[in-house]
Formats: sequence, structure tokens, C-alpha cells
Amino acid sequence: MIPERPLMLILNYAPDTDAARALSIAERALFGGVNWVMLRVRALPARLALDMGLQLRQLTRGAGALLSVNPYPALAEWCEADALHLPESALPYTPPAPMLLGRSVHSVEAARHAEAEGCQYLLVGTIYPSRSHLDKPPEGLELLRAVREAVAIPIIAVGGVTPERVSECLQAGAHGVAVISGIADAPNPAEAARRFNSALQVPQRLDRP
Repeated sequence: MIPERPLMLILNYAPDTDAARALSIAERALFGGVNWVMLRVRALPARLALDMGLQLRQLTRGAGALLSVNPYPALAEWCEADALHLPESALPYTPPAPMLLGRSVHSVEAARHAEAEGCQYLLVGTIYPSRSHLDKPPEGLELLRAVREAVAIPIIAVGGVTPERVSECLQAGAHGVAVISGIADAPNPAEAARRFNSALQVPQRLDRP
């Protein structure tokens, strides 16, 4: 089941990744309140990330959190992930039940298409300037508002989100937020996660009645 207020930590896994450090970050972030971890595998065969995926599966289960794998269906199934996450341009895929399906989207059209495909949640962004997407102009809160009006499934804001920006993301229609460097690069990932989690739990004044 998707959390009412998702706080997702995205962990990038590439050939130069320090797996032990990434797992330590995930463990501390889960302790701080992260309720969803995404393993995003980049630039290497999925089988090389299997060990990390299996260890993340143990950590997330122990914390009562979800695990997503992006973008390899086979890796998601091997790790018994809760969700397969696909990029906007990836071919359609139907994961085995009860695995969730999610997509990253950057437009209203893509969001509508993903919902029609059967996705149960969407990552929407890039909302703010982001160190992980320096070459990509941010779409801004307007995209969140437009996607919220266009689809009925939960949407998660991603890209440059800070604890101070959580409130306006929620007011624009996001159910929660996804974070990379804001937690992974923090001196204390657990404390960083607590700040995000605290911002997510504060009652919000919505713009609409």
C-alpha cells in the first residue's frame, strides 16, 4: 500500500557506487522516517546490482517501508520489490501482482498516458533546480498542479525538494516527495530524513476548498 505521505529516498547505483555507504545511508534514512526507497540502477547490467537490491529489501522490510526498483523488471522481481518504476520513455510493462507500477513523468500528457497504462503512482518533476539534473530546466509547481488536475493516482514531487519546499509541493497537489542529495549527501541522513518527515506531517492549508 502506498503511504499516505510518501517520503522516498532515491539511491543511484552506478559502476563507481560505494555499495556499503549507500546501504548505510538507506539504513539511517529509514531510521529517520523514510518510508520508501528507490534503487535506481544506471550504466551497468542489472545483475551487478542484485546484491544491493536484496540487502535493501531486507532493510526496507525491517523498517516497514516500500522498495522500488528502477528501471529493470527482472531485478525488481528478483528482489521482490514492492514496485517497478519506469522512466517516462520506457516501453510499457505489466509487473506481476501485487507489485506496483510507477513512472517518472515530465508533462500532463505523459501523466495521463501513465495512468491509462495502469500506473499506481507517478514521480513528477523536475520541480526545482536540481544538482542531479543540472542540464534540465525545472518544470515548477505549475506542473504539479496541472498533473494533480489531470490524474487521480498519487503523485510524488521530485527534483530540488528541500524541507522548506515540502509545504508548497503538498499545496500544489503532491502526496509526498522524493529526495536524492537532500538526504544522501547530508552529514546526518537520519536527521535530514526527520526534517523532511516533519514537514510532511504538518497539517497543510490547501489553496482549494
